[in-house]
Amino acid sequence: MSLFQHVITSSLMLVLFGQLVSANWDPATGHLYNYRPSKSWISQHQSGARCFNDVQVAECAQNTRLSYPHVQLFATFEVEHSKDKNHGCPYGTCCGFSDLPSPSDMEADLDNYHSFFWHDLAGISGPGTNPIANPQTGTFGYESSDGKFHEGKADVSAEQKGHDSHYPGFKLPPAWSNFNYPSDASQSGQPKCGTADGENSDPGQTSGSYGSRSPQRSGRYSGHKPVRPISPTTPSDNNS
Repeated sequence: MSLFQHVITSSLMLVLFGQLVSANWDPATGHLYNYRPSKSWISQHQSGARCFNDVQVAECAQNTRLSYPHVQLFATFEVEHSKDKNHGCPYGTCCGFSDLPSPSDMEADLDNYHSFFWHDLAGISGPGTNPIANPQTGTFGYESSDGKFHEGKADVSAEQKGHDSHYPGFKLPPAWSNFNYPSDASQSGQPKCGTADGENSDPGQTSGSYGSRSPQRSGRYSGHKPVRPISPTTPSDNNS
């Protein structure tokens, strides 16, 4: 093989490999609506982060974006409100991090940010979103790790839960423990598509779509109570 052919072949392999590792179907184990790390924390941890624009919140929660040797522990989702009426909303920018913020790093940002966690390190249990949706109809489906979207019931046999726990030298930081999560840090199924003072603009799904649902329309769907800081659990918290 000539040097030229070798370079071309190597380049194609790199492109293919990059495509294959661009996302892994590895759902978040925890979530917090309406919270993000401080801007200072985000700026200090940008070097190992990867960000993707114009994605659904479900894509951010269902897929990890980092590749070996980086283990994704956490992701932020910044909402783009200009797309609050699009099927599959909220849409925005998803950033995956190999670092875990502490509870004291977290700040409330109503209906503008959501946070996701992996490896059972923090957050309210589960990814906290609906399945990924067809942006034209709202039909539920799933995205396989090759980046292809499939409508209908998810083939969970293709999930890669905890895939990066098999990386050489895998080690996790201490998990958050004994913390009381505010009640508005989670909702049923999906974050609101709208601003804190507005109603939910989620258009739902076209008639006959797989996963039929009717989004709540109330302006109180999210974020109309004072949001408390994330704090250690106390006996009074448990009784409230």
